[in-house]
Amino acid sequence: MPTGRAVALVTAAALFGDTLLYTALPVSAARLGLDALAVGLILSLNRWVRLFTNPYAARLFERVPAGALVLIALALAVASTAAYALPAALLLFYASRLVWGMSWSLLRLGSLLSAIDGAGARAGRALGDMRALFGLGYLGGAIYAPIAVESFGWAAAALGAALLTLLLGIGPALTVADWRRAVDVDEREEAAVRRSLTDPRFLGLFLVACAQLAIYPGLIAVAGGLRVAELFPEGASVLAVPVAATGIAALYILTQRFSQVLWTPVAGRLADRALTLTYVASTASAAAAIAGLAATRDATAFVVLGAIAFFAGITSMVALELAIAHRTTAADRPRILGAYSTWSDAGAASGALLAGSLALAGAHIPFVGAAALAAGTLAAAPRLAVRGAAVGASAA
Repeated sequence: MPTGRAVALVTAAALFGDTLLYTALPVSAARLGLDALAVGLILSLNRWVRLFTNPYAARLFERVPAGALVLIALALAVASTAAYALPAALLLFYASRLVWGMSWSLLRLGSLLSAIDGAGARAGRALGDMRALFGLGYLGGAIYAPIAVESFGWAAAALGAALLTLLLGIGPALTVADWRRAVDVDEREEAAVRRSLTDPRFLGLFLVACAQLAIYPGLIAVAGGLRVAELFPEGASVLAVPVAATGIAALYILTQRFSQVLWTPVAGRLADRALTLTYVASTASAAAAIAGLAATRDATAFVVLGAIAFFAGITSMVALELAIAHRTTAADRPRILGAYSTWSDAGAASGALLAGSLALAGAHIPFVGAAALAAGTLAAAPRLAVRGAAVGASAA
């Protein structure tokens, strides 16, 4: 099995437990004794810790066999998901989110490196295909969560997700156990790499990444379940079919998961062909759909608008990722992508926490802020293109 595909499949398995939280925790918060602010904190803790673990993960990938790091990340994912079975033990629950943060730092950077290294002019395609594979974990978790929680209860659902993470991830992880990146780190180049992290050409893109992750996995993902609980506490009809509140929240998140599995390969190919146009069209579409989410009170429209926002948003994220990849070389790629991940996690953590805070005044408020922020990122479009750039060439 190719290394990139195997690492993406390990990542997919690890995402099972995280998706359980995002799908079922906001709408199940009351029965678990949690308020909206606590939900925002829980769903952002793993991202805050990644502000520290992402740079550490980048150093590890420069110095430690990459396959060993993938195995360690899988073990951490299994342990953290099992600990979700005890939400009443808040300190343990919070600690499990911190452990998951380290796991995701290793898995996301490993996925990016295994996809981009050697991809050349097809880096967009490689990034899209990689996201589609690990999106299977998002999709599977979103389908599993409402069924397992409603059928077996929260604790059993969490333990089942941990077991599935282990069973689905161990095979691909073992196939890449001997993976080693071919690039050696020249300590004399450390200063040059550090300077590139503060280069305005990178910082502008990092700021956009921060905003993107605040919007899509942060504000609108977390606010979706809270808005469903506010508008449809007893359930509602979706396409004339009665659906429980948990089911509406699951359908909403499922559109995000389908976008990651079905659309990211297309998004990557579009970005390869017309990077700036792809970014502008997708970002504008996302901003309009998010504004609609703030206004609608119809369950069917809520799910449809969520789908548009998530499909457009993932396209915008792939385009930005490709723009950053074009500016890296094999030697500085771990550090640059680690910095990109850190800025992204700062946005995702802020977005999740902000969603819980703003929702105390009304669950539509986070969508209003997200729509404005998405529209604001259109100003970054002129910075995306790098003439003649190809991954692996000299950094711009």
